[in-house]
Amino acid sequence: MRKPRILGTAEGNYYHVMSRVVDRRYVFGEEEKEFFRLAMRKLEAFTGVRVLTYCIMSNHWHALLEVPTLKGVVNDELCERIRSFYPKQRASAILEEFEWATKLAEETGSDLRLDELRQRYLSRMCNLSVFVKELKERFSKWYNRRNHRRGTLWEERFKSVLVENSDNAISTMAAYIDLNPVRAGLVDDPRDYRYCGYSEAVGGGARARQGIVCIMEMLGQDASWRKVSAQYRMLLFCAGEARENRTGMSPERVEKTLAEGGELDRFDLLRCRIRYFSDGVALGSRLFVEEVFETNRTLFSERRKDGARKMRGGNWNGLYSMRSLSHAVAAPT
Repeated sequence: MRKPRILGTAEGNYYHVMSRVVDRRYVFGEEEKEFFRLAMRKLEAFTGVRVLTYCIMSNHWHALLEVPTLKGVVNDELCERIRSFYPKQRASAILEEFEWATKLAEETGSDLRLDELRQRYLSRMCNLSVFVKELKERFSKWYNRRNHRRGTLWEERFKSVLVENSDNAISTMAAYIDLNPVRAGLVDDPRDYRYCGYSEAVGGGARARQGIVCIMEMLGQDASWRKVSAQYRMLLFCAGEARENRTGMSPERVEKTLAEGGELDRFDLLRCRIRYFSDGVALGSRLFVEEVFETNRTLFSERRKDGARKMRGGNWNGLYSMRSLSHAVAAPT
């Protein structure tokens, strides 16, 4: 049996999620990436799960998600979400059903049918697993139909890392995600890669800008895209150091540095693949990881006495992971 996924218990929780295509096939071309991005944005508006940033690569994708606690959603708001999410004909049919249920409640004094109808849609909101499941399913159906294929398109269930709601953890994870195309050698500057959150924001995408503004607010920056865009760009290039044309490190250099007991600086770390970010289970301060461990104590062996594991390979500015991973720092892809 699969272990239950570790979820946060706060009012709002943050996750880095990642999923790969089966056999790591390169199925994401320009049209596929655009469809996936639009489907993600529609689900974001419908479910209330916020996409802070993301990156869609040729055979996998990453997203940094904020999953808030579902609070009172009035009927008008629910109907508006349905209207913006479903195709016009389907949305009209659902809204007619809502109108009928509302009239029935007024005539009989019973809200049972209306409550059942509301719950059908509310149960899909502010839920990490539902968001990712529906996103992958919508893309799979569209892709399979276009390519006359059947069967699963995804390698395994998605990976998720619970990220502490702190400026250090969130900003580090965001930069790691937006730098994916740089690590892969596709571009020297993430703004030139169309299918990541930073590039969408630079191109004028309102939701992408809102996500990055949210990230930078945690760092104490002013809450407007005009004011935070330069700060986020400096974050991506490690506090504005003039290294934009510096290429990623070779596998030999990474191995040599670590074998000699050396540490990589933050820029070099973010130019590498970091297993802590995809396999670490939880990431944040020592106190945060310990709290997550205690909350989910039954999922771990009795021999394990604590949860926090210091992240190796470089100066992580006080970040810890739930798992101690061998070869946690890998060469750029």
